[in-house]
Amino acid sequence: MLNLFLFVKDFDYIRIMRILFISILLLFSLQTLASEGIQELKDSMYNRQGKPSTYGINYYVNKNSLDIIKEYEYLIDTLYDVYIFTDNLKETSDDDLGEFYIPDQIVITNQEKYIAYEFRNLSKFKQKITLYNERTVKAVIFHELTHAYVNQLIYVMKQENKIVSSEYGALRMFPNPATRFGAEFIEEGICEYAVYFLHESKPIKNNVIPQTLTDITDGINRVNILYVYSVYVLQNFLDKYGLKKGIEILLGNKPPTPKEMLKPELFFNRLKIN
Repeated sequence: MLNLFLFVKDFDYIRIMRILFISILLLFSLQTLASEGIQELKDSMYNRQGKPSTYGINYYVNKNSLDIIKEYEYLIDTLYDVYIFTDNLKETSDDDLGEFYIPDQIVITNQEKYIAYEFRNLSKFKQKITLYNERTVKAVIFHELTHAYVNQLIYVMKQENKIVSSEYGALRMFPNPATRFGAEFIEEGICEYAVYFLHESKPIKNNVIPQTLTDITDGINRVNILYVYSVYVLQNFLDKYGLKKGIEILLGNKPPTPKEMLKPELFFNRLKIN
């Protein structure tokens, strides 16, 4: 009887050890598969040049867009419903990385044109030497969210019977090319200021300040004027009044003429501030 008891006891011990060994082996296999899956996902997020891939851009925007909107709302202001999608914008423009479609849709291109997903992913050295056209995915999202925010403020101001200059918004009563360019100058400057304010680009600097009216109006300088020089002009004003109040003041006044873009003090001196 004693021998039988010892046999049963040894049998249970062996079975337990076998189950334990199988469990450890299974756990190790699952961890290996999980690690391989994570590595495979990381690899698919980048192209051969180490830049965001089309797959990665789609994945990043789909996974993070709601959190990015929440971050924007926490640091800037509440947004009405806005939806962010990805698509290849090459068919509509070779240059645009994002588009805001009134009233609530943003499309970010999934072309492999970005330097990183977020500015903080770059080394300190790379952050210092980036140029305007070297954008992160998050920077473009912030830029387009600000277009949505400007459109939202236009709607709210009109609902509150506040003056909104006719050059701003979807319906422009007087689409004069010069004043329309001035409106673009202001809106793009606001959007780029928000990107810098949210730390998704390097500190605001401008190395090319226009010296003549031709420098302002020449199409070859369009990108610098609309997206770099505009921030240089608006920074102190928006720092002083804050983004929301500053935008409301700007929207309530006629946009700058080319002469006022060249000499911003002429523009700011005529602003009516309520």
